[in-house]
Amino acid sequence: MKSSELPIYFRLPWPEGEVPANEPSWLYYEIDKDNDAVRRSIEVFPDGRITRNSIEIEERDGRPCPSLIDTSLDDGFGDGEPLAMTEAEFEDLWQRGVDTPFWNVR
Repeated sequence: MKSSELPIYFRLPWPEGEVPANEPSWLYYEIDKDNDAVRRSIEVFPDGRITRNSIEIEERDGRPCPSLIDTSLDDGFGDGEPLAMTEAEFEDLWQRGVDTPFWNVR
């Protein structure tokens, strides 16, 4: 799906039929189409854990993080079909998540 067709807030299930141990069953994204970036992400695990990450969280130690994915929005989500969600739905999950940086781990 082209980035111009992506909703600002969406979710995707784990891309394979069976979710491996310690992997999320659902991935949630907030994107910035103008900057070709994922601004915030949320992972929901089968056991109910919720982790979250953002450009702001990644940049807390002073190192830049232009996006939470290392490719363009056009290429970043494989063949999955993004399921649109509202900003309020995203924010509800965001508030319940635990900050979990990925790129700039100390």
